[in-house]
Amino acid sequence: QGPWGRPWRGLSTRKGPPDPHTVLGVRPGASPREIRAAFLARCKEVHPDGDPSDPSRHGRFLLLAEAYAALSAPRAPGTPRE
Repeated sequence: QGPWGRPWRGLSTRKGPPDPHTVLGVRPGASPREIRAAFLARCKEVHPDGDPSDPSRHGRFLLLAEAYAALSAPRAPGTPRE
């Protein structure tokens, strides 16, 4: 239990992972080319090397990489992208 008599739930109030489309700023059903272009553009904005004094960039970059991996993963033909 946490210090307040309740089970520890962490600091996040998020219910699950964020929607990868929202993270990358693309619409559901975006083409692989659109997904890659959005990923590369966002990488330039949040890459940790852009501002080494900002520790939050690392986490944002990892979130971006996870979203890209989720949307660019190979899938069976005819299977809709989630």
